[in-house]
Amino acid sequence: MNFNLDSFSIVILAQAHNPSILNPDFLRNQGIIDPSFKPNNIICTPPVAQVSYIEGVSIIAEFEKLQFIDSEPKRIPFESPILEIATKYINTLPHVRYTAVGLNYNGHYRCKDKEFALSFLPNKFLKEGSWATYGDSIPYIGLKFIYPLENIRCTINIDTTEVVRPNESPQTIIGITANYHLDSNNIEEIILFINNWKTQYNHFSKIILDTFLEGE
Repeated sequence: MNFNLDSFSIVILAQAHNPSILNPDFLRNQGIIDPSFKPNNIICTPPVAQVSYIEGVSIIAEFEKLQFIDSEPKRIPFESPILEIATKYINTLPHVRYTAVGLNYNGHYRCKDKEFALSFLPNKFLKEGSWATYGDSIPYIGLKFIYPLENIRCTINIDTTEVVRPNESPQTIIGITANYHLDSNNIEEIILFINNWKTQYNHFSKIILDTFLEGE
């Protein structure tokens, strides 16, 4: 099985973001976004604002949450522009009362067939029992792992689910999401955490490699 990383995002929490300032002109004029990027979806309302670009980057601002999302699989996370975009954004607004930051990785394994996908998690993590079947049905399994890493909390969710893509038959996959969360009201500490993203990604990569290579 090969792991596919679908999206990479940075979420910054604060007591009072200002969604109304988020628009393509603000991002370009402040030097936050590459001027060559072309916006293709813009929402500007008092409670939430969103600017998305055809290059695969989206920025979403709410009162208490700011999201930077990259959905271009060919470059994430190593060449993702959101690392620089996020740090430039909060440096532009240093007086906002930031409270936490999170790094998020969202991906999946495509399995050889539905039976393998449904049996992988229970075979690896769970004890056999009557719960494993109900009639002729095998349950879809979801697991959550929470790792305290000094001042960082890591939450990894693994579950089996079915996806339907245009012009394709439904396929059962093993979905994996990881969140690395740091509580901090110090902008320098938040930026340092973002810049050290490789440490968290290496931790995530080791977990999924150890888990799934052992299961093959």
